[in-house]
Amino acid sequence: MPLFIIFVLIFPATGGQGAKPAKVLIAGLQTPIALASAWLEVDPLTDPRVIPARSQDTEFSTEDLRRFVRLYFPRTYELLLEYEYMILAQIEVWIFSTEQQSLLHRSIQEGGLGGMQTRSVMSMHTGISIPWADSILSEAFPNDADAVVAIDYRFHGDPMRVVINTNTEVPPVLKPYKDLPGVEYSFTGYGTNLAIPKIGAVVTSYSVGPYSVGYAGALPDPDFKSPGWIPQTMFWEYGEGITWTHQDMFGQYWNTQINAYAPDMILAELMYSTGRDLPTDVIQVHRLRVKFTDYASSQGFIFSLLDFIEKFGANTVGIVDQIDEISGVEDEAKTLYLEQAYQDSSLVIDQALQEIELLREEALRLKDRALIWIYVVEWLSVTGVSMLCSFVLWSLMVKRKLYRTVSTTRMQL
Repeated sequence: MPLFIIFVLIFPATGGQGAKPAKVLIAGLQTPIALASAWLEVDPLTDPRVIPARSQDTEFSTEDLRRFVRLYFPRTYELLLEYEYMILAQIEVWIFSTEQQSLLHRSIQEGGLGGMQTRSVMSMHTGISIPWADSILSEAFPNDADAVVAIDYRFHGDPMRVVINTNTEVPPVLKPYKDLPGVEYSFTGYGTNLAIPKIGAVVTSYSVGPYSVGYAGALPDPDFKSPGWIPQTMFWEYGEGITWTHQDMFGQYWNTQINAYAPDMILAELMYSTGRDLPTDVIQVHRLRVKFTDYASSQGFIFSLLDFIEKFGANTVGIVDQIDEISGVEDEAKTLYLEQAYQDSSLVIDQALQEIELLREEALRLKDRALIWIYVVEWLSVTGVSMLCSFVLWSLMVKRKLYRTVSTTRMQL
């Protein structure tokens, strides 16, 4: 897992008319950043880089994490501006030096870098939340961290339901997902933190529960009530950048088993912050993203299978060459996706999926040929043992060749 987190797979893609994937810096707790990275790696829109930045509840020490930051954090402001978006998922802010925190803050305020941070003030533990509230970096996000840590902000175990803000003046970032399954989900118990919007922050979804407070945001939902409604997701403009705060962490509501559109909603926030056009048909784009995921899964399966059968002397060159050819079709689909020609991209990736499925079947046949002698030896071994056991069973229990009649004896007095 640590190696997967540090050395994530990179899917290079270049689109026509200057379209290119957005470089995304992901830092924080290992489990959520691995999840976010997995979502973004298979999407042609993004090119993620991961830096672990949380020692609590992990195998990493603070010294380990600072070493990762020294190695992988952009060393200059200009290199940082090569990124378009950052995701800070429950970070320990002191993992970054004061200079690095200032660079991140400046990149948002002056450079227009977009960003999102999770779990309101990063943690339910004041040892993590208060340093975050005191940092210059928290100033760039729409959550009033100072106001949050000044009160009892930990909400755990309360029932909660998600409500998407339908105010007509709110940009259509999350509104297109409102009526889709799992998007406005109800929980019998939910663990989260309070989020308080700063002046000018726009709430895009609410957490509705038995809360003693309520915060509407700049453009409240028509049905907003206080107390009981608090921000779940919100954004604002900070200098040249647009940043987001999530009151909760990746998990529970953002679990695709509950909300299948969670990755799409995260990417919609990224698209809005980076100035990209939002999709008008979110279901079509969701299905297209699933196809890219399916393609990556099939390709990964084939590579794993080839790596296995090569140990038995199989010649895999032909299949590898075919994968290269199919990857060219996938690259074309990625280019169309980046140009937001979603219908054309879907048709092209369908072709790639059909070809990769045929190649998968061919790889399985190659596996069967490579292992034929193993199958034969196994068959002969199993058959031989079965015959031997049958012979012994027949001899002992049916023919009873080894049995002798017991003679009758009398005791001599």
